[in-house]
Amino acid sequence: MMHLSVPILAETLFSDWQETMIWSCLQGVMGEIWVDDSDNPQSALAKLGRLASFGFLAGQPNIELLESCQGEDIILVPQHQGWSDLIEAIYGSKAHAFTRYATKKDTQFDCEQLAQLATNLPVDFELQLIDEQLYKACLVEEWSQDLVANYDDYKHYAQLGLGVVAIYQGKLVAGASSYSTYKNGIEIEIDTHPDFRRKGLAKAVAAELILTCLDSGLYPSWDAHTKISLDLAEKLGYEFSHEYMAYEIEWEYKH
Repeated sequence: MMHLSVPILAETLFSDWQETMIWSCLQGVMGEIWVDDSDNPQSALAKLGRLASFGFLAGQPNIELLESCQGEDIILVPQHQGWSDLIEAIYGSKAHAFTRYATKKDTQFDCEQLAQLATNLPVDFELQLIDEQLYKACLVEEWSQDLVANYDDYKHYAQLGLGVVAIYQGKLVAGASSYSTYKNGIEIEIDTHPDFRRKGLAKAVAAELILTCLDSGLYPSWDAHTKISLDLAEKLGYEFSHEYMAYEIEWEYKH
């Protein structure tokens, strides 16, 4: 197994995948590509993320690539059944299969509707773009870390990332931010403090982030972890594309 210093060499293995996190890796913006052979790769792992990462497995099933993910919490996405069989064989009961929901990558948004959603906040709540102070605040509590954690530091986030948070009485209570970045857009991450859910905050911060992306010429990609997330995406104007299988790998000693 080896790290591919020129990620685009693995492009053909991922050619049928419309997934922005893979694009981030192939473009060398974020993440890494690992392969079985750097000269003529037949198997590849596109890996992105820190606290809870993603691994996209393409080409021929390869034990070494899969075993490289042992010991970390990760969501593995197999390209085909051969990879699924190998994941189940290697990880056994630690591999929890579930369904994710992709949205189309060419959504035409209703900006007027999004503007209404962004301003539909409860009293005493306000939206702010993530600056250095708010970046640091996101890293303090576990619920909000994924909003910014995939960037090296604030300088890296300011260069590549983009995010909006909801503030209540000076406290960060919800956010929509870039989980990852690719050359033409971002992959959106949404998180809300457990005490502030079901107040419309996720919808408001997401709407504001989408509008900010569109103003910047970026596409705000949304890949839903659950049907609840898909439902929120559709309320914001996204169109469902397809379901796909993924495996959540969790290690007991980390919890």
